[in-house]
Amino acid sequence: MTDYIEDPYFESEYDEIFNNWFEIEGKRKIKELSRQLRTFFNYKTEVIRYRYQPSQILAEKDINTTFYSQKQEIETLTRDFIIKLRSFKKNGLSLEQGIHSLLYNNCRTRLKGLSEIAEKLSMLIHNFSELNLHNHPRFLKFIVVLVQNILIVKKCLNARFSGFYEELEINYNGLERELATLLENTPSVKIKIPKKQLEERLTS
Repeated sequence: MTDYIEDPYFESEYDEIFNNWFEIEGKRKIKELSRQLRTFFNYKTEVIRYRYQPSQILAEKDINTTFYSQKQEIETLTRDFIIKLRSFKKNGLSLEQGIHSLLYNNCRTRLKGLSEIAEKLSMLIHNFSELNLHNHPRFLKFIVVLVQNILIVKKCLNARFSGFYEELEINYNGLERELATLLENTPSVKIKIPKKQLEERLTS
């Protein structure tokens, strides 16, 4: 039996490698996960504000150029995202099955493209969470549905943090149901066709 001899030089080198990794990747990932949580709580707050605001303020009355420019950008990116999602769901596969199939076959180019657009949307969605989206309840619901699809992608592409993304997806699912109930009881809020079509394409 060979005795194990501790090598202080090896341990020192290992510690240095780990510390360097944590400085770069560890902190970056912690920051990203923290932002994901903050985004969710911001949207949860907007749903609460919509539920309890004294009078329903329609989106048409809220003129905000920053909001509408960002809204246009996110809808454009979402159309590209939907095209990519549908390409992964061919042959009767679910989105998760399609992504896992490409991971198994090491199709890096397509996976990288999907990951990049998901990250761009994540940043835009985070920026939106800082705005008064309770004044735009239909768009708020659309965002919540969109986030769930992004989280499925992140869950599949980040195996180490899949549990985190899965739990977050469940929370957004609950938020979607809550919003759906609120909107059913608010018939004065009109559904805009283009937005409805985007949401339907995400869930189909």
